[in-house]
Amino acid sequence: MAIYLFLILFPTKKSYVYPAFLRLKAENNSHIKEQLHSLCKIIRLEEPTRVADVGWEAKYTKQPDLYELKDRKRIIFNILNQIIEALSQGMCEASPRPGDVLAAKPHGPKINEGFNESSITIGTHQRHLVAKRVGFGDLYANGFCYARYDENLILRPI
Repeated sequence: MAIYLFLILFPTKKSYVYPAFLRLKAENNSHIKEQLHSLCKIIRLEEPTRVADVGWEAKYTKQPDLYELKDRKRIIFNILNQIIEALSQGMCEASPRPGDVLAAKPHGPKINEGFNESSITIGTHQRHLVAKRVGFGDLYANGFCYARYDENLILRPI
């Protein structure tokens, strides 16, 4: 099993909000203004800092449900340690700065329940619990959870 951590860095908060605007516009969302206002408030648009989308992707050499429970626990704790280390020390040659905002979208199916609505609900909840342990806050209506580095570069939930 291979775990790939990723970071997509947006150099300004406006460069993060604009693709969200385009996505909402393409979806013909009737609440674009309210949703963009909410997003800008969450990420504190008025502060001149960066935003980054972070997450991970897993590639399996065998079906995940074939791993024993103890192996799955070991893997998830290993992932947690890697994520915490990467976010505190920097990823992709991008070291954190005070005020930087991180966004994560904990979404996906529960590994051994197939790909259906209840599996996605359970899997998203489990992934959100992992995100909270790393330092992210509650899920917002847009499906993302956010965190912000304080002046000591400690990740604080938003």
